[in-house]
Amino acid sequence: MRALASTVRIELDDSLNSAEQESIKAHWVDLAHHEDGEPDRVIRAGLGDLSPAFDGSFPVRADSPEGLAQRITSEITIRAIGGLRGEALMLHASAVALDDGRVVGFVGPSGRGKTTAVQALGRAYGYVTDETLAVRVDGSVVAYPKPLSIRKRPGVKATEPASTLGLRTAPTHDLRLAALVLLDRRPGVDDPFVESVPIIEALSALAPQTSHLSALEHPLRTLLDTILTTGGVRRVVYAEASSLPSLIDDVLRTIEHGAPMLIDIPKLSERDCGCFSDDVATQSNPSGAEESGVYWRASYVDALTVDDALIVQVMGQVVVLAGVGPILWLAADGLTELELREIAMRQLPEAPAGVDVTGVIADAVQGMVDTRILVRK
Repeated sequence: MRALASTVRIELDDSLNSAEQESIKAHWVDLAHHEDGEPDRVIRAGLGDLSPAFDGSFPVRADSPEGLAQRITSEITIRAIGGLRGEALMLHASAVALDDGRVVGFVGPSGRGKTTAVQALGRAYGYVTDETLAVRVDGSVVAYPKPLSIRKRPGVKATEPASTLGLRTAPTHDLRLAALVLLDRRPGVDDPFVESVPIIEALSALAPQTSHLSALEHPLRTLLDTILTTGGVRRVVYAEASSLPSLIDDVLRTIEHGAPMLIDIPKLSERDCGCFSDDVATQSNPSGAEESGVYWRASYVDALTVDDALIVQVMGQVVVLAGVGPILWLAADGLTELELREIAMRQLPEAPAGVDVTGVIADAVQGMVDTRILVRK
């Protein structure tokens, strides 16, 4: 079968009878791939415990054919995502395509309604994926019309190929991302609507819903460029998924025209920022020993400014800094909290009466330590 950019073969052992094997294979009929040659990945699966195979590998195992089908789906998806690591922005999203190849992606964490949404949309538009939306740097989309995982009851999902559910097939060529949408289902909304999402809020919502973001050459810039080139992120507020097909035109018309100012922050090692060197008096250190109780920028994957905010990506998370945060982070080059406070007070406008500036700065510094973008030595 073809899963994103990888070819995968499923090998089922004799713990499954022939009918069970055929049922699992039928789940993947929409991704059947018949070219010659060895697959990129082989997944061995069966019923029973997790004992290793004779070759030392650990096959995918489950206690029932239904559970095994879900485990196989997860394993294929994980391996397919790994095959595009560093080559595409991969979003936890369902997606459909218009006949002209424009793709609309619906982003959200597990349980947000992505699969339900794509079931409603896939009868009017081409089904692209219900879980993983892969977007290359040039905006092209790699389709992954995997079988849908449909919740039957709490903790139990059924695996169904899109073709048996009556979903339309997406165009096979020239798929391009046209819009990204956050799903916001609210019971009692009589008139569903589409709204633009501010860029910082959009970035904060999308970054956690990615896979292997840090493997991209310029992860934050790639994510932001994707947001901006598709007209900004939209939010659809609705009560029932059946209302979503009628909103696609509104989604495509809702475009954020204002472009924020983006500045990439180059990699800064210890002591090489020099951002605020004129604001701190140089103090001699005859012993040459490292001063204790000072703050440094932690190792980070990527950073850039978006208007007045600073976005910092460390392994496992993206942190948004506003207000005094960007000043403190950029200045943290082996400085004490007192020195950081002096720099911040020089850079910021005079605080309103009654504001505890010392407390605000101390809280900001501690918050950056807690989020692991600053370290104290």
